[in-house]
Amino acid sequence: MNILSSISIALHGINQNRLRGFLSILGVVVGVMAVIGMGALAWSMQEALGNRAESLGANTFSVERASHIEMALSWFSGNRTESYELWRRPRFDLNYLDEIMNSCPSVKSVAPIANGSFRMRFGRRRSQDEISYMATNENFLQGGIYKLEDGRFLRKHDVDTRRYVCVIGQDLVSQYFPNVDPIGQNIQIGRAEYQVIGTLQKVGSTLGENPDQVAIIPITTAIKHNRWMIWQMKMNIEAYPDMLEDARDEVITTLRRLRGLRPEDNNNFSIVTSDMMKEIYGKITGAAAIVVLIIAGVSLIVAGIGIMNVMFVSVKERTREIGIRKACGASSKDILMQFTLEAIMLSSLGGLIAMIAVGVLINTVGKLAPFDIVFPPGLVFFGLLFSMLVGVVFGIIPAVRASKMNVVDALRYE
Repeated sequence: MNILSSISIALHGINQNRLRGFLSILGVVVGVMAVIGMGALAWSMQEALGNRAESLGANTFSVERASHIEMALSWFSGNRTESYELWRRPRFDLNYLDEIMNSCPSVKSVAPIANGSFRMRFGRRRSQDEISYMATNENFLQGGIYKLEDGRFLRKHDVDTRRYVCVIGQDLVSQYFPNVDPIGQNIQIGRAEYQVIGTLQKVGSTLGENPDQVAIIPITTAIKHNRWMIWQMKMNIEAYPDMLEDARDEVITTLRRLRGLRPEDNNNFSIVTSDMMKEIYGKITGAAAIVVLIIAGVSLIVAGIGIMNVMFVSVKERTREIGIRKACGASSKDILMQFTLEAIMLSSLGGLIAMIAVGVLINTVGKLAPFDIVFPPGLVFFGLLFSMLVGVVFGIIPAVRASKMNVVDALRYE
């Protein structure tokens, strides 16, 4: 018997009981959707975190008093002593910037960064929620995700003289200046008024954060009004091309000298690079993906068991048919192929429907996610292959049982 005949007979068998076939397919659809959907979610999250890590720039690293990553790891690991020591680290000082530039020949630029949030107002328009602002200096745009759209960025004179000027993101442009050129306008940030001197190109939101809803002001002006910001200040340091390692070593040596550390003392500051962030994010998302896929895999196994039960019932109901086919010359191999193909077709059809359903969900509900969810083409192949494998694994036992039936006993079955 050729393969086409076996497929035709298998289709006929499925068509004999459409409700049972539909329920089997539905189980596979749910299982494959869980596995592939979670796989796409984990892969997209890893890509989003990787892109966030790369926002530092290829030749850029960050120096922090106590990195959020270290704080989170020590806190969730239950090491309260380490968390306390991280909090007690002395703050950075703005004088560090000149010292680093003078002592580190591999460093191209240094940009201090401190973040805050206030309500903003332009005329009668006032923000309902607090808008984030970023305090920095003239070197901030060297590396990173922001690019200047219009006007100019901060200058050294703005920082040295504590000028009340700001550069705003595209969301603030559309919110406060829909029909007005924002350059030269005054916008109130907290209790002070700042003149808009430039706008930034649109970046796009990721992981629930909206970098386009930001105002950038001179760090000296921000610290003048909020002394606490100096405690959470970090420094983004850009190295000359191919000199990242040298720059990092030079900065560590300079900071240890400035902070009075002895040779045996550990660093009381943190160095964060894009590679370190990628590694940590990769471990977090990798572990989460494994757990999620195991849970989703259980649902696919349940669907496979459902196919096995359906095939056992089908074999039982078609015992006389099996006997007649064997009496007419069909071999055990033919019977085995028929029922195996029937199970594979049930699972494959379920996998195909699941692929379409996941694609529709990503294009609709996926837009509500805090990051872009992508459906990699490789997952389509994996999903179909996995669903076929489920049919083979859970359909082979009922098929073997059908192929081993005795002709006489099968013909006598009522």
